[in-house]
Amino acid sequence: MTRNLIVYKVDYANRHEDYNTHTGKFVRTKRIVMLSEEVNQTNGYWRNHSRVEKKFNKQMNGKEDSYYDNKYRILRVRKAWL
Repeated sequence: MTRNLIVYKVDYANRHEDYNTHTGKFVRTKRIVMLSEEVNQTNGYWRNHSRVEKKFNKQMNGKEDSYYDNKYRILRVRKAWL
């Protein structure tokens, strides 16, 4: 049995640190691995990325839907090309 894994890169920053998106200072990258069942490839772009953001928030912030009280701010989500 083979599993198709889809890897996403999430650029994030601590919301209490001053950061600059042009220089990349204080911007970190985390890889999120999703199963093909978790991310439907035929659906829209934003629906898939919201699922990746939820998984990131659950791993890093401890809550699935945390908007205002989270420690990290998500700057960008993109598909990682291997």
